[in-house]
Amino acid sequence: MTTEPKEHAVDTEAYPADKASKWEIPLESDQWILSHNALSCEINSMIQALGTFIGKVDDDNVPQWAINTIKEWWTSHVAHVTNHCKSEETVYKPMFSERFKWPAEIDELHDALDSVKDKVQTDIDRLNAEKSTLVTMRDALSTYEETMLKHFEVEETTALPLMRAYFTPEEISPVQRKILEDAPDNAMGALIFAMSPDGAKFRSDFMTVRSIPSFVWYLAFKGRLASYKKDVVAKVEAIESGKEPAKKSGWF
Repeated sequence: MTTEPKEHAVDTEAYPADKASKWEIPLESDQWILSHNALSCEINSMIQALGTFIGKVDDDNVPQWAINTIKEWWTSHVAHVTNHCKSEETVYKPMFSERFKWPAEIDELHDALDSVKDKVQTDIDRLNAEKSTLVTMRDALSTYEETMLKHFEVEETTALPLMRAYFTPEEISPVQRKILEDAPDNAMGALIFAMSPDGAKFRSDFMTVRSIPSFVWYLAFKGRLASYKKDVVAKVEAIESGKEPAKKSGWF
């Protein structure tokens, strides 16, 4: 799906769609798309892990630690995706609607995403030692992923190009920076991890093209990547390996 900017104009004289050429950062490197990549990577990694785990576990022997781990992972993901959608609804949509007509299909897919997310929540709440409950939940998660990717595609082929046609980088940059600053730490960690697990691509691409000083990596980003690996990635790896995550002991 693509869109012609002028077809969505609110006022062509006051707000002409003539800003696209001012954007030096490639479309695929826009923070909006990178945030989408982080969410899709997060979901897909757990779906793949569950597929491996389901192949290992006996029919009526799903361990409680695995159920707890999945629930903890899901709670973190819900906080991540809720914050992302809230930013689109309360920041992007009102701001962009002043210059172009917000595509109605985005709102429709937001509603659909909420519906399938609720289905995943229900199936996670019903997890027990029976393997069939795990399969049902994994299938619901796959449907959720499909709906999410469809939603992302519409945004990336309509609202995002429209944003770049009607707004300059100088107008959008502080808005996107504020979105990241207000997001949960794991949202930033997820974005870094999705670009490359060691953070190298984030440093060479994201930071460099945005003229973020290298020392900021140590102040604002390195710790968030480490926290994401510990709080989210480790849970996915535990499910995939079938081994209970190590418990903390002592003071550390």
